Amino acid sequence: MLQDIYFQYKNACMMLFRREGDHVAFRGSAFLVHPDGYLLTAAHLITGQYELMVVPMEETAGFCQAHIDTVTPMGVEIRQINRKRDLALLKFTRKIEIAMPDHIMGTPEEVPVGNMVASLGFPFGFYGIYNQVIKQAVISAKILSGNETQLFLFDSLVHDGHRGGPLISLSDGRIIGVIGGRFSPQDLMPDHLKSTDTPIKTDISYAVSTDHATALMEAESIEII
Repeated sequence: MLQDIYFQYKNACMMLFRREGDHVAFRGSAFLVHPDGYLLTAAHLITGQYELMVVPMEETAGFCQAHIDTVTPMGVEIRQINRKRDLALLKFTRKIEIAMPDHIMGTPEEVPVGNMVASLGFPFGFYGIYNQVIKQAVISAKILSGNETQLFLFDSLVHDGHRGGPLISLSDGRIIGVIGGRFSPQDLMPDHLKSTDTPIKTDISYAVSTDHATALMEAESIEII
């Protein structure tokens, strides 16, 4: 099943970069959600007024090079962004022919705790290692943050480059979340319990429910597939 998930989504999950002068800087992951060229990612990866671009994974059936000297970026623009929910909807700046399956968006509300999931992204992109990695995990909890954002907690430690990638339910092969990063209990603690102590380290990660992406896609008048 994990192999099937990987082959279904490997070309849809891309590296997110921003242009800084004559260079491009890796920011995280993003993934296609509509054949008209729309992608989802985490809003906190987008800061400043930089030009954004994505780079797909190198197409090969064998072993991939760990380091790539040059990449062929494709420009994207921000079409909708919700900082409160930490979601951003991007779109290619030019027309690109995209073939992708139907029914890729899942129903997060129906996914139970204990469900197997897969995370996909480019965990080591900040170190110049542009290899896509898939990991298996279990939904450990479904919680609401202080601002009522629906979060999946899952028992796999993701690295920074995974942020913005998809969380996929293994029960039906559909996307249910956008990976936000490592879970820090202190982020959700009541103010009267917070202190200046060293942050609590966990091996838990979190993803924002794709239910919150519905409004972004509806604002663009695109069908949720």
